[in-house]
Amino acid sequence: MHGSEYLVSGFLGATFAASGDAGSGVRLSELDRSLIRLLQLDGRQSFAAISRELRVPEKTIRRRVNELLESRVIQITTVADPAVLGYKVAAMVGVRVDGRRGIKPLVESMATLPSVDYAVITTGRYDALVEVLCRDTAELLTVVDESIVRAPGVRSAEVFPYLQLHYQEPAWDVGQHKGEHGQAEEREPLDATDRRIVAELSTDGRLPFGLVGERLGISESQVRKRVTRMLQEKTIRISAIANPRSLGFNMQAWVGIRCAPGHSITDLAQTLTKLPSIKYVVACAGRFDVFAEAVCRDSLDLMRLVDSEIRTLTGVAGTEVLLCLELYYRAVQPLAPDDRA
Repeated sequence: MHGSEYLVSGFLGATFAASGDAGSGVRLSELDRSLIRLLQLDGRQSFAAISRELRVPEKTIRRRVNELLESRVIQITTVADPAVLGYKVAAMVGVRVDGRRGIKPLVESMATLPSVDYAVITTGRYDALVEVLCRDTAELLTVVDESIVRAPGVRSAEVFPYLQLHYQEPAWDVGQHKGEHGQAEEREPLDATDRRIVAELSTDGRLPFGLVGERLGISESQVRKRVTRMLQEKTIRISAIANPRSLGFNMQAWVGIRCAPGHSITDLAQTLTKLPSIKYVVACAGRFDVFAEAVCRDSLDLMRLVDSEIRTLTGVAGTEVLLCLELYYRAVQPLAPDDRA
């Protein structure tokens, strides 16, 4: 994500709407695309280093990155498995709307819920998919029952609790070339200080370490040491999250997959992580055994992925494709230490 990625302050200011309201009017040059690719790999890479890599004046690099940020084509933030941020339970919720209320305002409302980091309007069996992150199963039940099922206009909701997060690649362009970021390994939850640091950097991944330390009452060297450790251990990443359509990926979809009897769900999920167009894979309970998020260039690219690469995999008993019409995403803030379950 979500994606898995993963801002508490001002949802609209931290959201990419795939239908195009964020960054949709910005025409990207080849320089812009090169900048975004480098910042997806390392969101804190210095302007001087980028200047040397691209052989473009540092002043030009600095100006263009700031313009991309201000126009919301990109957001530089932290990305981590929600579990290390204190969220022990996660689920995808398929929502059906009964027609008494428009789908878009309903999904926009759900996307502002504190427990929701991702929501998308879809075609197919569900009108929307909503990803929920919670401290425990009791909180999940409360959120689903009180904030989703009872929301005006909701006809029904189907819950898919996550059993294991296998893969998350929030950088669409980088995800087309499977590099060093692969299976999401199990990590120990971050301590209180690490969480506070990540919370600061989730708002602005390029925030100077000295300013982070000043806000938290610790030294710059302590912040630098902790961030370096978290990055080296791959507990977190600091990456540029981009509006996918700005980069030419005009077709996003979720694929619900049922595993055939006698085959391993884990093996199937791991095989899916190797497909270039797949950016998020979770094993779940419920109607589907696996949910996979795909980002493709166009409908033909999506057709190729589903028909030739997914349905032909050993162990696949059936698939359902849910096209994404509009999505809302915000980076996940770590739970405050006092909220730890």
